[in-house]
Amino acid sequence: MALLALSVRHPPVALRPFALAILFGQQRKSTNVDAIDSFISELVENKTLKWKVLNNKNRAPPRKNEAVVVAPPPVGVSSRRSPFRLTQIFDDLTSNPLVVNIEPLEQTHIDNLVETAIQEDNEKDVHLLFDQMLEYRRVPSRQVLQMMCEYFAVETDRKRLDQLVGLCRIVLPEHTALSKDYLHYKALLQWKMGNSLKALENFKEALQDCPALTKQDINRLLQGIVDETIGKKSEAVLLAVIELGEFCMFQLKDEFLLCYVWEGSFRSQWFSDQEAARALFDKHAGLRVAIARRLGKLCFTYMQEFNAEPVYRLMELFLKHKMLPQCQQVLVRLFEYQYWRRDLRACSEIMQNSIDLDITLPDIYNRKLLDLLLGRTTAGPRLQHSPVGAVSSSSSAAASGTSPSDPKRKAKSYELKF
Repeated sequence: MALLALSVRHPPVALRPFALAILFGQQRKSTNVDAIDSFISELVENKTLKWKVLNNKNRAPPRKNEAVVVAPPPVGVSSRRSPFRLTQIFDDLTSNPLVVNIEPLEQTHIDNLVETAIQEDNEKDVHLLFDQMLEYRRVPSRQVLQMMCEYFAVETDRKRLDQLVGLCRIVLPEHTALSKDYLHYKALLQWKMGNSLKALENFKEALQDCPALTKQDINRLLQGIVDETIGKKSEAVLLAVIELGEFCMFQLKDEFLLCYVWEGSFRSQWFSDQEAARALFDKHAGLRVAIARRLGKLCFTYMQEFNAEPVYRLMELFLKHKMLPQCQQVLVRLFEYQYWRRDLRACSEIMQNSIDLDITLPDIYNRKLLDLLLGRTTAGPRLQHSPVGAVSSSSSAAASGTSPSDPKRKAKSYELKF
């Protein structure tokens, strides 16, 4: 193209129209390509940010500064059109505070505004809505009110949490009295501030003589506390949490917290946590009964993660306390899991262990072991997505005496000679 431009400087008179036509054609083509590329870029940007702009309808649009006046371009001078920047518009929209008055709104609308602000973690909007709630003495529904209390507790905003509790004493006096002035959220705030032992004492006080709905909220908060404790905090804090679980189990007849602490400690990677779970299992007979009821869920959870090692440790605990029916259930689930993996050696070891321990397994598992030995099994990761699904399907097929049909794989014929 450069050579062509140099040759056009002094071309013959007869060739000048052709050279000029070629040059202007190339310029026109590049201009069209730039325009199309700019249009496509703006279209993609518009499509990407359209839903974000629609989600911010209630936000005030940016105001124009009247003091700044843009002078129009002089007549006769071609000015290029500035691109339409949706990203900048979205930033301007979201940077403005929420402009809404909650006094004439219904409770469902207030719930929607508060819940959206909390889910988006928009601190300014939450504070603006809360200030209007204090001014007009309006409170959201129970579920959204819990979200707001938990938000202030996690943010360690003691002042606003106390103001919200004071507002609830005026608007919802009976509910506030039953929940002991939302003592469990004050305990959560103390936990987040690092005062673990004082927080657990407040949780213990809040659990006494509380309604069922409040107990559900406290158990939900205690789940997060247990998750933050196991493997992360000191053994003293773990022992304090275990004491709270023992109090709930034996004084309040609620086994949820102690079982949750035991499950978290049992599956922990730390040896000290595993030893704490073992000591709890040996100490409390009621805990052993509760774990036996959760045996199916526990085995399914471990095997779904392809981690059979906790199942073997669970088998050892049941054997130690002569809980043979639970040992049989564990052996059956282990066999089904290894059968699903087509592990002949593991299945043979499980059958041998059942013989050594004098634990009788159903005859169907002898048949499955023989099928696995002869290569007639169709179980495996290629056919099933989860061990439990494979276990149920293979068990039903074996019980009915039929095998699943696969046109691509034909069953091999064997001739047994004696």
